[in-house]
Amino acid sequence: MSDDLRRLLETGRLAPLGYYFARFVARGSGVGEGSLLALSAALVSQRNLQGDVCVDLAEQVGRPLFENEIETEIGNDADGAESVAIPLGPALDSWLAELATSPWVGGPGAEAPLILDGHRLYLGKYWHFEQQVAAALLARLEWVAELDRARLTEGLARLFDDAPAGEIDWQRVAAAVAVGRRFAVISGGPGTGKTTTVVKVLALLLEQDPHQRIALAAPTGKAAARLTEAVRGRKGGLALDAAVLARIPEEASTIHRLLGFGRDGGPRYGRENPLPLDCLVVDEASMLDLPLTARLLAALPAHARLILLGDRDQLASVEAGNVLGDITGHGQEIRYGPAQVEALDALGAAPAGRLRQVSAQDSAPRPVADAVGLLRVSHRFRAESGIGALAARVNAGAGEAAVALLDDPAHEDIDWLDARPDGLHPACIAWAAARYGRYLREPDVVAALRAFELARVLAAVHRGPFGVAELNRAIAARLQAQGLIAGGEEYHGKPVMVTTNDYEVGLFNGDIGLLWRDPDGALRAYFPLADGQVRRVSVRQLPEHACAYALTVHKSQGSELDEVLLVLPYEPGPVVTRELIYTGITRARQRVTIQGHRAAFLAGCRKRVRRASGLAERLGWGIDVVADGLA
Repeated sequence: MSDDLRRLLETGRLAPLGYYFARFVARGSGVGEGSLLALSAALVSQRNLQGDVCVDLAEQVGRPLFENEIETEIGNDADGAESVAIPLGPALDSWLAELATSPWVGGPGAEAPLILDGHRLYLGKYWHFEQQVAAALLARLEWVAELDRARLTEGLARLFDDAPAGEIDWQRVAAAVAVGRRFAVISGGPGTGKTTTVVKVLALLLEQDPHQRIALAAPTGKAAARLTEAVRGRKGGLALDAAVLARIPEEASTIHRLLGFGRDGGPRYGRENPLPLDCLVVDEASMLDLPLTARLLAALPAHARLILLGDRDQLASVEAGNVLGDITGHGQEIRYGPAQVEALDALGAAPAGRLRQVSAQDSAPRPVADAVGLLRVSHRFRAESGIGALAARVNAGAGEAAVALLDDPAHEDIDWLDARPDGLHPACIAWAAARYGRYLREPDVVAALRAFELARVLAAVHRGPFGVAELNRAIAARLQAQGLIAGGEEYHGKPVMVTTNDYEVGLFNGDIGLLWRDPDGALRAYFPLADGQVRRVSVRQLPEHACAYALTVHKSQGSELDEVLLVLPYEPGPVVTRELIYTGITRARQRVTIQGHRAAFLAGCRKRVRRASGLAERLGWGIDVVADGLA
């Protein structure tokens, strides 16, 4: 099996980290590199890199264990992947028995490189991350004992008073859930009012206790800037006491900055030094990976509230875990238990009896579902909006209906371009050049940054004829041919995306800016700030970065753009899923164009992200619901 693992490495089926971790475990435990233990170590490391928290061994029996080539940030140029013999998962009983005999495989709670919990195999630290997150969330599920319910009832009626008679205002329900508990999720698609709702939640919390210490955060700098801008805008429209308005925070930070991560890689705040907060709001929670969530919860004082905002139907995090999906049941219906319905009725969160009707349960209540406020009405897209209808059909897995919608000329805000087997539809580069030409013709960098944020090319993959690398090359070549940019590595007008966190410079992974020449001729990097100003950085100080005419859909999360060109590959593949297509479509406010092959598009609509994890089950969703949600 040692030769098998090396061949898997050489042909791009196994990442170097997985290969060397398997060798490390094999040598440390005194078994051969061809052992089942080494294979299992390689498998769990590989799946972790691909986003899984663990490996469910029961699901791997008799199946190819390294079936797909690796899709990484730099892509994969390996040849010969089709010819390698792929190991199959052995019988479960013998697999579990052999792992249980190794001193390097511990049981639940052990400190070991690998942990076997039932038939789930984890990297040791990820088992502990999952356990810590589950314990911290479950401890926050009860209603707050000191809640002034009469004041909350009055506040809900005052701030949410425009629902049609007899209809449920889901924003009002979500607000009641978030104020009543120390943990809540406010989830909804684009335009459903997540930020509007949370600003009202913060006002209600401050009316309960005006001295609460509240902070706003998001996983990336771009998402933090958008949250800052959105909160400032929503505050202006609320009829609130001036003192309450003044205490609603406006400035959001990245989670890394909030936790005080330094050059040594460790956070300043943690279990021994908790954050000085009473309430934390985290936006774009679909981007939260398991390790970051565990560190965030460890740093949050036991009494503090945590409110997560996000769209549970979007792509999961780049790193391992699907925390928001696990919490919200992977698309399952959110039904409240009897006690929750009674409490919400008492607060006047919905018309009498209506919540009981929509929350009728055929099975036992899921306690964590009581902490979820699901927003169901989009205010961004009109009823006749093609973007809204297309997103809904993709999200429902109705690929044929989505294709029919794209073919309907009545919807001018959605368009389709047929991909070619050997490369892009020629209109793709023309689309990009026309839109990027606008910002390049702006006289100053502030106007250019605003214009650049209006449109973007998004891709599913990194490499190949439909990948980010080729798109960036082709777009730059077209712009250079038109005389809009110069050649070279760094040039005036080049869009850049930071790809690492630099705490000294104050730029973080995902921040996007422009290289621009000052009036004195010096080339510098400019990044937009939440207050509309810009930050200037010397090109020599610029952290690791990449060209950003085109981004992956993953990197676009947290963005809102007027226009989007979504480039899908010609062939179906593991990367193109329902969640990826939905996320790409919903970045657009006004118009989306999709380039792809219809067969691959239909296959993507059928395929859902499936990340192995035990978190949903630990939170009470149950094996049956988790399996259905991930199918």
